[in-house]
Amino acid sequence: MAFSTDADLMAMQPGIFDYGFSSFEQYHPVAEAELARDIRILWIPRQRVVKAADFDHYQLDAAQWKRAACCRVLGWHVLPMLAVSTDATTFWLGMADDYQKMYREEINTIINVGVWYDAGAGLIEIASTSLAESQRIWR
Repeated sequence: MAFSTDADLMAMQPGIFDYGFSSFEQYHPVAEAELARDIRILWIPRQRVVKAADFDHYQLDAAQWKRAACCRVLGWHVLPMLAVSTDATTFWLGMADDYQKMYREEINTIINVGVWYDAGAGLIEIASTSLAESQRIWR
């Protein structure tokens, strides 16, 4: 179960398949693993419900992470590949940089608003503590 599909990429970046590629399906599972890694790094320390050892990205609400997954696929995999395979290298790399920024903003926004996670009793919204609060040293 990947968080995104080629149809989602097409909705986000119309015409992405007009450059000689018929599918980017191989990048969705890779982006899913990378997104799960980033969620583990950025979200787990900022909440107190899910322990790092118990975290399973399959328990996340996939719809909540679709946009971030699309940005990950486009910014790190598809657009850099198009930059190598076409003449408009600067254009594609600039667009990849924009999607990388959107990815970071999307993850931070979701974490700040609250992450939907199935901790055993169905999906619940788990609020995140502030970054300053999560870095507090308790004595």
